[in-house]
Amino acid sequence: MEKLIEALLKLIEKPISPWTTKVALETTFYLVSTHERIAARVSESRIVPLLLETLVNADRSTTEKALGVLDGALGYGRDREAACSHPLAVPVLVKNMLWVSETATQFAVSALWKLCKSERQGERAAKATKVGSFQKLLILLQVGCSTSTKEKVSKLLRLPNTQGKLRGQKS
Repeated sequence: MEKLIEALLKLIEKPISPWTTKVALETTFYLVSTHERIAARVSESRIVPLLLETLVNADRSTTEKALGVLDGALGYGRDREAACSHPLAVPVLVKNMLWVSETATQFAVSALWKLCKSERQGERAAKATKVGSFQKLLILLQVGCSTSTKEKVSKLLRLPNTQGKLRGQKS
């Protein structure tokens, strides 16, 4: 299984073609979402920084797949720590909300929720607010989305610092 994970990471890191990258992401998503033990192993790899770098300039199809893998990987401690310390994590997630598809938006909101609900939530909520998440989250509530996504959006909007920063108050 280790060799399979390494091969998939190599295809994502050094793509042969856009098609192989998408297939590698789809396979990784399937593995992460169906096998908890494999998801934990993928979490121990260097996948989060790799996915965040991939998301910067990816097309819509690749973005949706990468967000799915990222959301699944953030369910485990090591990947959440790697994402929390990565400067692109919050901006990339906010950028991809409402841009690709409803599924991608659900993955982005879920991943943002996983990042912001940890110990330094106020700091991440403030960063998310700076890159425009508040407006996008409000639009999501108005436009409509799944029940679970609405719950996460509501919780994100209630995080410490989010509302104070919007009103110009100091936290």
